[in-house]
Amino acid sequence: MFKFLLLITILIPGFLFAQEKITLSGYITDDKSGEALIGATLYDSINKNGTTTNTYGFYSLTISSGAYNFQIKYVGYSDKTIFLNLKTDSVLNIALNTNLVIKDIVVKAKRRTDANTSLSELSRQKIDLSQLNRMPVIVGEPDLLKSLQYMPGVKAGREGSSGFNVRGGSNDQNLILLDGVPVYNVSHLMGFFSVFNNDAIKNADLYKGGIPARYGGRLSSVLDVSMKEGNLFDEGGVFSISPISARISYESPIKTGKGAYIVSYRRSFIDLPMRLIQKLAGDDGKDAYFFHDFNGKANWKFNDDSRLYLSTYFGKDKLIYTYKDNTHKSQGNYNWGNLTSVIRWNKVVSNQLFANLSAYYSHFYNNVLSSNIGDENSSEFSTKSKLKDFSIKADFDYYPGSNHQIKFGANLSNLSFAPNIQYSQYGNTNLAAEPVKETQSNQMDLYFENALTSGKFDLNLGARLSAYKVTSHNYLNFQPRASVKYHFKNKLSISTSYTQMVQYLHLLSNSSMGMPTDIWVASTEKTKPQTSRQIALGLSSKQLKNYRFEVETYYKWMSNVIRFDEGTSFLNTNSYDWEDGVISGVGKAYGVEFMAERKTGKVTGMASYTLAWSERKYDEINNGQWFPFQYDRRHDISLLAEYHFPEKYLRKKSISVGFTLQSGNNISIPDTEIQGVIPFGLEKPDSYWDTRTTFENPNNFKMPTFHHLDIAYNIEQQKTASRSISWNFSVYNVYNRLNPWYYYKDDGKVKQFALFPFIPSVGFTYRW
Repeated sequence: MFKFLLLITILIPGFLFAQEKITLSGYITDDKSGEALIGATLYDSINKNGTTTNTYGFYSLTISSGAYNFQIKYVGYSDKTIFLNLKTDSVLNIALNTNLVIKDIVVKAKRRTDANTSLSELSRQKIDLSQLNRMPVIVGEPDLLKSLQYMPGVKAGREGSSGFNVRGGSNDQNLILLDGVPVYNVSHLMGFFSVFNNDAIKNADLYKGGIPARYGGRLSSVLDVSMKEGNLFDEGGVFSISPISARISYESPIKTGKGAYIVSYRRSFIDLPMRLIQKLAGDDGKDAYFFHDFNGKANWKFNDDSRLYLSTYFGKDKLIYTYKDNTHKSQGNYNWGNLTSVIRWNKVVSNQLFANLSAYYSHFYNNVLSSNIGDENSSEFSTKSKLKDFSIKADFDYYPGSNHQIKFGANLSNLSFAPNIQYSQYGNTNLAAEPVKETQSNQMDLYFENALTSGKFDLNLGARLSAYKVTSHNYLNFQPRASVKYHFKNKLSISTSYTQMVQYLHLLSNSSMGMPTDIWVASTEKTKPQTSRQIALGLSSKQLKNYRFEVETYYKWMSNVIRFDEGTSFLNTNSYDWEDGVISGVGKAYGVEFMAERKTGKVTGMASYTLAWSERKYDEINNGQWFPFQYDRRHDISLLAEYHFPEKYLRKKSISVGFTLQSGNNISIPDTEIQGVIPFGLEKPDSYWDTRTTFENPNNFKMPTFHHLDIAYNIEQQKTASRSISWNFSVYNVYNRLNPWYYYKDDGKVKQFALFPFIPSVGFTYRW
């Protein structure tokens, strides 16, 4: 606490400014929908004064009185110029329109405008949501998380998976926020699809390094996703269908100009043909799998200074199966899902101070119920696991000067964890475990950021102080953050950052199948919080017109990373403390990332290359020596490009190409085997018991190089001013590369299983 207060004290003098200053403030929005524009710029090129809007579209600029010629810009919108002669504090709300007429030049992605300008653009990536709908996709379903995997330093967990690993970290080390609420499980269909409905998303930013102090709780990255708010002036919607699912969104004013709402629903229909085929074959038709999502958001503007938001998300996966013959019957019911809700109040306290107060709830659960009935033996298995997170937050943006922005806030959280095997029986033997008591933990966070722009330097200094209490044990962690950027005259810049993070949650992995049999557990007195320290150095060049080149190198050190000891599983059939089967170690990751990007013209896209190392060390295994992490991939090459045909008769056509080549994952080939219970859904019809493999040398087998080429053809036809249709024709894995999905050992031989061959698909979208 002393260090945190000392830092604030040192920075306080920077808040003091000379007299005769006035403040211009307000909101920048879309003129048709009233949606806030995040990162829009307001800039006076004569006096070199400017600012950007925050997450809620608010801006504040403190300057000397006088005449100004402001340009307001946001990519995809017409620029607006406003002349002002400012003598006193003023409020100016600005609406931009999208009526752009651009021939042969197509603007792609939102400009990298950011209050934290000192960050390298490789450390922070803004996701182009319009391009997301035109990318090559599997079975016609656009996916936000899969789009991240083209970025340098970001790798997919396995082929087709929406899970991702950032700079040598594991997927649980990614903080994923939906409207500021943590989402604890982000996968559908064994990880093939994410829980995010693209039609409901407004903005998404990914931070890999130099993570600002306002974010905390994970070691590797932050994905900050914002939902659309609803149209304040008119109703409209989107309907989309693909071979795997259908989705629909609708938005409308509650009261024109005062309030609005948006609702989105998505459901897979894999279960429908499955049930039909079973019925035609004379079965009972009960075997099925489906997932669905619902997003809802409403907002009400009391006045220009006060606004209320309410948003919610819930999603669910359900798998039901039945197998029977003359002597045996097995059946199971497996469901898992998320629920998030948040209420937020925005208040312009003064023309220099913006406040956001919120309370949120996040709940993740998975339930398993299965049984096997035979002539001689029968078994039953039931388990439940859940995590609940209730928090209240206060966030403030303070604008003391035209080149100075301060963010500060606090967060109070209560989390409850319940990893629990409730019942297990084999024959006449009751193997029920003692119920695991819910673990309650409380956490308090304070943060402070101080962003300055002075001449050629951009600077962001900040810190986060977190206090964590579980049972009778307390942790206190101070996490400093710093980033600096220097601009040369010839559009060349160099940046560096230091980030220190703490993670009080751990994910215990029991399966590599992408199903949420993994469980979240809390740090305890015995199992300490994970920590990381990362330093990054980057160089950026925009010397060539329409092109940007970046290179960034990083080194990250991690401690208290945990895993199950060999031969241990939380599916043990005896009562035991999960901590007895967990070991703690250290990790390190380092590498260099290269990226070239073209944002305008007939051909746009991005090419990246990453050279990286990621290793782990545990005293209890591998003789205490370093060994490669599962996702230690030495080389990663990604290419995403789009060619735009000339627009004719309000019809846009383009071809998108995606290519990925990367070193294979590290996996463990078994040395010994131990008898035990295996996860639900993976058991054999004639055996509920099987063996768990263990390994003398972890990750002792390197999978072959992974690569595939994808292509998409897109058509968008504007029918009227408010109606359009679009088609996406995609081919995944054009040259039918059979990349191994996993390896297994059979009769002493290592064999591979490939899941994704050449896959064509089509997606259709109607907007009104």
